[in-house]
Amino acid sequence: MSLFDMPFEELEEYKPSQTKNDDFDLFWNGRVKESRSQPLNIKISPRPYWVEGINLYEVYFDGFRNSKIYGLYVHPLKREAGMPAAVIFPGYNWNTIQAHYAFKYAVQGIPVLLVQVRGQSIQSPDLNFYSNGGPSGWMTQGISDADQYYYSYVYMDAFRSIDAIKEISGSTKVFLEGGSQGGALAIAVAALQQDILFTCADIPFLSHIRKSVELAAEGPYQEIQHYFRVHDPLHKTEKIVYETLSYIDCMNLAGGIGSPVMIGIGLEDNVCPPSSGFALYNHLSGEKQIKVYPEFGHGLSPIHEEEKLKFAASFIKGGS
Repeated sequence: MSLFDMPFEELEEYKPSQTKNDDFDLFWNGRVKESRSQPLNIKISPRPYWVEGINLYEVYFDGFRNSKIYGLYVHPLKREAGMPAAVIFPGYNWNTIQAHYAFKYAVQGIPVLLVQVRGQSIQSPDLNFYSNGGPSGWMTQGISDADQYYYSYVYMDAFRSIDAIKEISGSTKVFLEGGSQGGALAIAVAALQQDILFTCADIPFLSHIRKSVELAAEGPYQEIQHYFRVHDPLHKTEKIVYETLSYIDCMNLAGGIGSPVMIGIGLEDNVCPPSSGFALYNHLSGEKQIKVYPEFGHGLSPIHEEEKLKFAASFIKGGS
């Protein structure tokens, strides 16, 4: 194992202070209330598919304040009463959602919604206005104002996807899965929605953000590095930038999660540093598990899929 971050013994106990502002809960409560006041306007249409036992649908629903969010709905024809539904969120700029991603759940009779992210896909354009633009990419869209910040919109789009899958599937319970950006979205939704069954978040992005920006050698955190290097070399806006990011930091959201969580971490991850995942994990107060893969980076061992299925099995039956 190549040591990228801190030693494992230190990671296990790593629990840095949260960076919440006093109005953190007020901010998110306001967004949830606003979201609930907006109709979803779901549109669903069948899409031809070649695998027996599966009906596939294209779905659009209204995102937060603006923008249509696109997804694929995978509906298993054999479905027991009482089974929950699932939502799977994608990684950063990885919106090539395909139905087979959902098969591990569909074979159990679980309907799945695969959700795209605004701006990162052709089918889900971002129609929001950002007063400062995004000079380095999505990570800096609206970076000077939490209310306008790109990810404060994306989190609420993800929040709305739970209401969408409930309406489409008829399930009253939903569980979540995602890796990297998808892991962050799953954690955020688990914190903001109060009746999530469980969550599997792999190599989670957007946690312990300041340290992640300092350590990351690849990936989206480098957009913040680029922003400072090119657009603010004296770091005059650093306080504003990290204050905005504090609202979407999963480490700060972790305390709001009351449902079970499994997190997967690779100790050689130089995109989402291991300490950021442990910072999140150690701030979770409910039922939780962590799976650590010493020789893996931003992509975990295939055996982790089996670990997630084993974790999920204890909650799925009777999870409607």
